[in-house]
Amino acid sequence: MSILYLTQPDAVLSKKQEAFHVALKQEDGSWKKQLIPAQTVEQIVLIGYPSITGEALCYALELGIPVHYLSCFGKYLGSALPGYSRNGQLRLAQYHVHDNEEQRLALVKTVVTGKIHNQYHVLYRYQQKDNPLKEHKQLVKSKTTLEQVRGVEGLAAKDYFNVFKLILDSQWNFNGRNRRPPTDPVNALLSFAYGLLRVQVTAAVHIAGLDPYIGYLHETTRGQPAMVLDLMEEFRPLIADSLVLSVISHKEIKPTDFNESLGAYLLSDSGRKTFLQAFERKLNTEFKHPVFGYQCSYRRSIELQARLFSRYLQENIPYKSLSLR
Repeated sequence: MSILYLTQPDAVLSKKQEAFHVALKQEDGSWKKQLIPAQTVEQIVLIGYPSITGEALCYALELGIPVHYLSCFGKYLGSALPGYSRNGQLRLAQYHVHDNEEQRLALVKTVVTGKIHNQYHVLYRYQQKDNPLKEHKQLVKSKTTLEQVRGVEGLAAKDYFNVFKLILDSQWNFNGRNRRPPTDPVNALLSFAYGLLRVQVTAAVHIAGLDPYIGYLHETTRGQPAMVLDLMEEFRPLIADSLVLSVISHKEIKPTDFNESLGAYLLSDSGRKTFLQAFERKLNTEFKHPVFGYQCSYRRSIELQARLFSRYLQENIPYKSLSLR
């Protein structure tokens, strides 16, 4: 099955018999129409401001197909999700660990250590071995409070993105991470990639039956989906960051694939299409899962990690972040 992306503002998604009907407005004012069998669709992602009819939305939810909304910059806006899991015991366990300072700290250390490990190996693949990330990873072990671990995570992220300057050509004009809105092409790609990744993690957290708003690394007081953001951390380097560097190094995306307005950068229509294709390729790429020992796609691994998280909460089987070399 596949993900149905709609990126054209004038696009309309409706239902026709047992299929989704996509109507795309052409430059001459005519409409290009296409039928997509519903059984071939796993998720629907609306980017920008395309329309979906009420009938199509209800049909998707009836089939268990989540519908996600992203802004034109790739910022995650929200999702329409099928009925929630009825596993109340899992959520009670999730709340219990949140309120247990010792367990929460140990879990946060695992999440942050896994993220920094993956960040280091992204840089390593681009011959940037001389960086302080290994030291930051070791430093996490000695920290005794959540704030201290968060501080190391923030410092590691800063050092990590500083090394991007050594990897990227000067034409990309990358001077560190920024957002809302992204003020250079690389940050536009990173924000878009993180928005797409959040879609996948949101769906996985929902399938696993976790409460998306009760996390451990991220605070629950800001109305943010802390569990989703926690699980995203180990995948940011593995999927999003590595993809951005790859499409740039292979010249799939070029500086001319962006539009700039009032200092904010946005992928062009053709650039967005190219990046979405690359993102799908990345999700479908397989590797040997370090826990289960079998071939697994990145798409499947996100759901597996959510289920491993659930298993830790209910059965106290130690959670291991997905760490690859």
